[in-house]
Amino acid sequence: MTIRRVEPALARRQAEWIVAMEPWLSMGFRAAPLGRWLSRRARASCVLAAVHKRAILGIVVFQPDVLLGTFIALLAVRPQAAGQGVGRALVARVKRDTFAHCRWLYVSSDSKNLAAARFYRKLGFERVARLPGLICDDRIEILWRKQRI
Repeated sequence: MTIRRVEPALARRQAEWIVAMEPWLSMGFRAAPLGRWLSRRARASCVLAAVHKRAILGIVVFQPDVLLGTFIALLAVRPQAAGQGVGRALVARVKRDTFAHCRWLYVSSDSKNLAAARFYRKLGFERVARLPGLICDDRIEILWRKQRI
């Protein structure tokens, strides 16, 4: 598996499988707008993919320069690649690039997504805030932060 930057057209195509998964499905995400956003973020060089034999196993979208660090705006792993270290590898790459210049790495997860909470805790993130209505009016996001040591 390799981690590499993704060109806009390829980033756009990932929206189809992402919106079919939780938590994006229950939050009402649609492929077309998500695809446009992924494409814009890829043009800004802020999309990385985990690739194996030309197949994308997972994707991470990040936003630099957020609160003295980088914010992971989206992390998605294809269901068939779950549990194989794909998400961990994507976060590790963003962490490495972030901590070369910044103090903090942030991510948020839906408060109902207990698997995400366990995942981020295992990676050393600390829960720092609840963000009601950040993505959907009726949902709460949990903000996680990891400090450069």
